Amino acid sequence: MRLKIFLTADVHLGMKYSGYPANIQPCLIKARFDALRRCVKIANKNECDIFAVAGDLFDSRYIPHSDVIKAARIIDGFEGRVAVVLPGNHDFITAAPAEMWKIFQQNCGDDVLVLSEKRIYALSEFGLSVDLYAAPCDAKHSEESRIDWISDAEKNSSALFHIGIAHGTLEGTAADIEGNYYPMALQDLMRSGLDSWLLGHVHKPYPGKPGAVDRIFYPGVPEPDGFDCRGEGGAWQLEIDEDKNTRSEFISTGMYRFLHEEPELKNTGDLDRLRDKYTSGDLSRYLVKFKLSGKLPREAYEKLPLFIESLRDKLYYFEVSADGLSENITPADIDSEFSQGSFPHQLLSALADDESPEVLQIAYDLIREARI
Repeated sequence: MRLKIFLTADVHLGMKYSGYPANIQPCLIKARFDALRRCVKIANKNECDIFAVAGDLFDSRYIPHSDVIKAARIIDGFEGRVAVVLPGNHDFITAAPAEMWKIFQQNCGDDVLVLSEKRIYALSEFGLSVDLYAAPCDAKHSEESRIDWISDAEKNSSALFHIGIAHGTLEGTAADIEGNYYPMALQDLMRSGLDSWLLGHVHKPYPGKPGAVDRIFYPGVPEPDGFDCRGEGGAWQLEIDEDKNTRSEFISTGMYRFLHEEPELKNTGDLDRLRDKYTSGDLSRYLVKFKLSGKLPREAYEKLPLFIESLRDKLYYFEVSADGLSENITPADIDSEFSQGSFPHQLLSALADDESPEVLQIAYDLIREARI
């Protein structure tokens, strides 16, 4: 028997994108639902047995009921054996579940399970020889994971596959700097006695290059959610055989891409190369942020407004900060713009000789403003 699982997590439905222009907010919000719909469609096409959401299907516990119903109906469209949804730290569940989870369950069929308890879910009723060990989140933050019970749990020998599903960080990784997002120790996961782990919370796919013996999988996000999310959105399709070897395939599911660069510009060639990079090909779904720095000769510096406009026309969204970029003012520039012996000429020439580029730039800008 082979078990096929489609794994996604951190869909964050209901995310508001409040820091973005009003004309693109609805598109970014809709893209998250479209990504979930795309995941279900791919899982159906590839005849997966399990559709798994490893936490944070929703961005909070208080999103509009219409969005909850929409999500429920999308997941209810999975045609495999069973879909399972684990509450994460954003949409955590307690002994008295939020109204959101009640509405979600009311709008799903019997083959969609909300993994609301720390316990083993036997999937035999769905025709699968699988025991699922669930570790849902019960608060926004926790310095302890919810997997501590699993290593001591009695394993049913009649189940062919024993699979854990949890939400949190891996201890000691960059994602675990604060240590209050349900940190899990790698050795605890490996010593749990389970065949595989389906994890959420980290917004970057893990492992980078999985092999047949890998057991721990983070899918990242199905749709990029901001400039701190550099990669494309995607999900894992996992196929586990009876020997517990795993064939994994990372599947692209996202629509938009967020890119953040901090280029240092020194000459016209740097400006041209940057423009060519972002104006060749179809970049209409790219959101790009630049933080420019460096010093450009006058000819290149005067082209900056046209450079910015050319990118605005090509990209879906473009944000640029040029506070760290200035004109490289040379003695020749000073001679050509100011009369020899004039106060501006003497001041700027002295500052140029002192090799104080920041002070020279400030003085130059003030003098030019005073002349306007």
